[in-house]
Amino acid sequence: MRYDEYRDEGYHIASGVVESACKHVVQMRHKRSGMRWSASGAQEVLNLRVFLINGRWDDF
Repeated sequence: MRYDEYRDEGYHIASGVVESACKHVVQMRHKRSGMRWSASGAQEVLNLRVFLINGRWDDF
Protein backbone atom coordinates (compact mmCIF):
# COMPACT_ATOMS: atom_id res chain seq x y z
CA MET A 1 0.00 0.00 0.00
CA ARG A 2 1.03 3.58 -0.57
CA TYR A 3 0.57 4.80 2.98
CA ASP A 4 2.41 8.06 2.41
CA GLU A 5 0.03 9.01 -0.41
CA TYR A 6 -3.05 8.12 1.62
CA ARG A 7 -1.75 10.04 4.62
CA ASP A 8 -1.06 13.07 2.40
CA GLU A 9 -4.67 12.86 1.17
CA GLY A 10 -5.88 12.99 4.78
CA TYR A 11 -6.94 9.35 5.12
CA HIS A 12 -6.46 7.55 8.41
CA ILE A 13 -4.26 4.50 7.94
CA ALA A 14 -4.50 3.01 11.42
CA SER A 15 -7.35 1.17 13.11
CA GLY A 16 -7.55 3.54 16.09
CA VAL A 17 -10.20 5.75 14.50
CA VAL A 18 -12.43 2.77 13.73
CA GLU A 19 -11.92 1.26 17.18
CA SER A 20 -12.78 4.58 18.82
CA ALA A 21 -15.93 4.92 16.72
CA CYS A 22 -16.95 1.39 17.66
CA LYS A 23 -16.53 2.19 21.34
CA HIS A 24 -18.41 5.48 21.05
CA VAL A 25 -21.29 4.29 18.86
CA VAL A 26 -21.75 0.65 19.82
CA GLN A 27 -20.21 -0.31 23.12
CA MET A 28 -21.36 2.66 25.18
CA ARG A 29 -24.98 1.80 24.40
CA HIS A 30 -25.01 -1.96 24.06
CA LYS A 31 -22.73 -2.99 26.89
CA ARG A 32 -24.44 -1.31 29.82
CA SER A 33 -24.97 -3.37 32.93
CA GLY A 34 -27.81 -5.86 32.70
CA MET A 35 -28.68 -5.19 29.06
CA ARG A 36 -29.48 -8.01 26.67
CA TRP A 37 -30.02 -7.51 22.95
CA SER A 38 -31.23 -9.64 20.09
CA ALA A 39 -29.22 -9.15 16.90
CA SER A 40 -32.11 -7.36 15.17
CA GLY A 41 -32.87 -5.17 18.20
CA ALA A 42 -29.23 -4.17 18.58
CA GLN A 43 -29.04 -3.28 14.88
CA GLU A 44 -32.14 -1.08 15.09
CA VAL A 45 -30.76 0.86 18.07
CA LEU A 46 -27.39 1.17 16.33
CA ASN A 47 -29.05 2.56 13.19
CA LEU A 48 -30.79 5.24 15.26
CA ARG A 49 -27.57 6.15 17.11
CA VAL A 50 -25.71 6.58 13.83
CA PHE A 51 -28.41 8.93 12.51
CA LEU A 52 -28.23 10.95 15.74
CA ILE A 53 -24.42 11.09 15.95
CA ASN A 54 -24.09 12.04 12.26
CA GLY A 55 -26.53 14.92 12.71
CA ARG A 56 -29.06 13.33 10.35
CA TRP A 57 -31.86 12.72 12.85
CA ASP A 58 -34.19 15.07 10.96
CA ASP A 59 -33.63 12.99 7.79
CA PHE A 60 -35.02 9.95 9.58
